[in-house]
Amino acid sequence: MKKILLLIMTISIFGSVYAQKSKKEERNVISEFEEMKKNFTESNGEWVFSKVIPANKISKDEIYNKALEALSKIYKDSKDVIQNKDKDAGIIIGKGFTDSDIRTINWASICRNRCWHLIKIEVKEGRYRVTITVSSLWNETGADLRHSFNGTEYQLTNFYPYWKDCKPKHRITSFDNLKFVYESSMAIIDNIENEINKNMIPNDEW
Repeated sequence: MKKILLLIMTISIFGSVYAQKSKKEERNVISEFEEMKKNFTESNGEWVFSKVIPANKISKDEIYNKALEALSKIYKDSKDVIQNKDKDAGIIIGKGFTDSDIRTINWASICRNRCWHLIKIEVKEGRYRVTITVSSLWNETGADLRHSFNGTEYQLTNFYPYWKDCKPKHRITSFDNLKFVYESSMAIIDNIENEINKNMIPNDEW
C-alpha cells in the first residue's frame, strides 16, 4: 500500500513539474513572438518587413548599382531572382528563397524549411528602403533530404501561436517554423544593408 501511495505521489509530482514546464515554455514562445512582431506588419496573412536605410555618402546611382551587386552575392543566381528593375525610378523587384539547415524534430524524423519571399528595393538620394514580403512557408520532413526540395506549402497561420489547437508538446516545434521565417527575412535585409553600405566613399573623395 505504501509503495502504491509513493508511486501515485511520484507520478503526481512529475505531472505537476511537466505542466509547469509546458506553461513556462508556452509563455516564452508567446513573449518571443510578440518581440518578433515589432519588426514586421501583418496584412492578409502575409508578413511584411520594411527598413529605410540612410546612405548619405553615395549617390542614388551608386546605391542602385550596389543593390544589384548585393543581390548577386546573396543569391546564387540573381538573374533568376530579379524580375523587374528600373534605374531611373530606382526600383528593383525580385523573388527568392532561403533554406534552413536540416534539423531533427524527433527521434525518427528530420526536416528543413524553404522560405520564398518577394523583395523590393527602392532607391532615393541619400537613402533606400528594403521590403521583404512572405506569405507562406514550405516544409519537408523525411529520412533523407539530401536531394532536391520536395516540400509542402503551408500558410503562416498554420503554425503556433496562430494555430490555437496545436497540442502543447508540438507548440515549440511548430513555432520554430515561424521563427525561421522571421530570422531568414531579417537576415536578408541585414545582408543587403551590409553589402550596400560597406566601403562607402563620399562623392567628394577618391
